Amino acid sequence: MDCQSPWFENWFDRNYLLLYRHRDLRDAAAQVRLILSEIAPEEGWRILDLACGDGRHTHLFRRLGFAVMGVDLSLELLREGKRRYGGLPLAQGDMRAIPGRFHLILSLFTSFGYLETRRENLDVLRSIARALLPGGFFWLDYLNPEHVRVHLEAETLNQVSSGCRVRERRRIRDGRIEKEIVFFQAEGERTYLESVALYSRADLEDMMTEAGLMPCGAFGDYLGGAWTGRSPRTVLYARRGE
Repeated sequence: MDCQSPWFENWFDRNYLLLYRHRDLRDAAAQVRLILSEIAPEEGWRILDLACGDGRHTHLFRRLGFAVMGVDLSLELLREGKRRYGGLPLAQGDMRAIPGRFHLILSLFTSFGYLETRRENLDVLRSIARALLPGGFFWLDYLNPEHVRVHLEAETLNQVSSGCRVRERRRIRDGRIEKEIVFFQAEGERTYLESVALYSRADLEDMMTEAGLMPCGAFGDYLGGAWTGRSPRTVLYARRGE
């Protein structure tokens, strides 16, 4: 692992897919249904799945007939998405410089808060606001810091395949949830890091407003449950002004 580069440039590879293999289309479909029921995108809308990973949400929107594309920094995840779902419109890109203009931009499965400072993460929201057409929507699926604190397991060790164990060590430090992930495989050990800002709902809504987005609603899970301080997720959506 290159310790000089940001953690998110090293982590999203085949081992990431192995660790999160339980996140499947059924899991993604629940959130897609919530987005469709709350925002009701119209025929002809252009949708961007930002930090799309292997494109499972992109795939579901495309299957429903929407004009959708996925953008991610990881070429390995993009290649896996094209292999798995067949010819998806996926492209490599950085969320700080979004190509094109869209009616709806999605940030799903905690793909925000990766950068070190509030200013840098605010720049991501400003990039999203610039890429939205007037009246367009931004949908953010994020962790809930209080839920993370209550349910934090300092260390776990799991068998993720017949030849691979994974140890995860977690801690909260300087307003971030940090994780060290070590894969024990036949070819040896490999270590990755994760570090995500623990922004509260109020923090996120303040940042959205500062970026030029108007918060519209919140949910606490993918089924549309009401948000509370202890909800498993913080799912927010906002709108750019006309």
